Amino acid sequence: MTILLEVSQTGWGLFFGRFHPVLVHLPIGMLLVAFVLEALSKHRRLAILGAAVLPVLIFGAVSAVAACVAGYLLSLSGGYDDGALALHMWLGIGVAVISVLLCVLRRYTLFKKSWLAVSGVMVLLLSAAGHYGGTLTHGDDYLTAALPLGKKKTAAATLTGPPEEIKVYDQLVRPVLEQKCYGCHNEQKLKGGLRLDGIKHIQEGGENGPVLKDSLPEMSELYKRLVLSEDDDKRMPPKGKPQLNPQQVEIIYWWIAQGASPTATVKDLHKTPRIQLVLESLQPSRGGEANPFIPEAEAGAPSEKDVEALEAIGVKVMPVAAQSGYVMINAINAAAFGNREAELLLPLKSHIAWLKLSNTQVGDSALAAIAELPHLTRLHLENTAVTDAGLPALAASKSLMYLNLVGTKVTGKGLQALHQNKALREVYLYKSAVTPAEVTTLKQRMPRVKIDTGGYHMPVLATDTLVFRKEKKS
Repeated sequence: MTILLEVSQTGWGLFFGRFHPVLVHLPIGMLLVAFVLEALSKHRRLAILGAAVLPVLIFGAVSAVAACVAGYLLSLSGGYDDGALALHMWLGIGVAVISVLLCVLRRYTLFKKSWLAVSGVMVLLLSAAGHYGGTLTHGDDYLTAALPLGKKKTAAATLTGPPEEIKVYDQLVRPVLEQKCYGCHNEQKLKGGLRLDGIKHIQEGGENGPVLKDSLPEMSELYKRLVLSEDDDKRMPPKGKPQLNPQQVEIIYWWIAQGASPTATVKDLHKTPRIQLVLESLQPSRGGEANPFIPEAEAGAPSEKDVEALEAIGVKVMPVAAQSGYVMINAINAAAFGNREAELLLPLKSHIAWLKLSNTQVGDSALAAIAELPHLTRLHLENTAVTDAGLPALAASKSLMYLNLVGTKVTGKGLQALHQNKALREVYLYKSAVTPAEVTTLKQRMPRVKIDTGGYHMPVLATDTLVFRKEKKS
């Protein structure tokens, strides 16, 4: 036993053990086919099928034995619940033993009348072994979790009510772990001795110690392994498994950075600009009405290659809403984004709804590319080099509803070109070159557009004012 354990934990033992998921499907198919053929051969006209039963049965029995050996080698690598593993193992051994016994009975025509009864027992054991094998691999609620009746709410479905009242762990973090991590880190399957199906288990950590470090995501294994290279053996989820999207990674990072509280709500935690974008994207409706800044037409998922081209230069690409094919583009971490980089937006033009290029190097020529985005509803150009020369291109942007030109050199004369844009509803001009007189003219020419010039001043109340007087010396 000691020798076998040592072999299994080396490369060859684990290598052969990992063939178990492949081998285990052979006896399932072959033994079921043998059972069906034997049952059909009892009919006089189908008696010829009986000749195929023994070859199929032998193949199934041999593969059942091979699956048992591979399964045992795989089990020695650890990471499984002992009780569920033992039950699955003995059910599998039972299937192998009975299948070999059936080969002998069939070959020497012994107990021919009871053959179907014995094979019926084998089918029952086979079904039970398969069920518990699936439980070890995917969790005990793998089938019921997808049941339409009584299905658990997902993260997107639970984000109702005021955004500030959202429970960060229960409604944002736990659904991500449930979708992407529970399959390997649950009560039955404990990869690395780690369970993630509960805040208590997360805090306990696994075989290699804690997975959370106090408010330090970069030092926490729960986050570190999410952002490793896909070719790294320590990456989680491993290569080939469904990966977390950028929104979900940002949620995990933010939660850990803010102390990984099990009870905190959104209003209790400091919100970075990046997490504000994520939270905004998870709120597809306002006051029960559709978000007017999200296009009504449906869109498929954007190309991963086109998304990666933007993310490679530091641009964030995230869905504007849960289960939406439309995306927001944010260059908050790509200050060098300029006119040339704007061309990278065009492959995603059918998916871009929100575009935030604030504080970047874009200028007038970039607006020609931006005007080709047919579903663009929000455009942020604060503190960029955009001037009057580029604004005529935006007149043809038929879906553009929100335009932020704060801190630019645009004037009222250049903004008159936007009069032709019938979709436009909000324009922000604080610290631009537009004069008060031009603002008045614009409001007259575009009465449907809210023109915000900022620079708000609150009235000073006598009760809010303290006056300090120097006391005269007598």
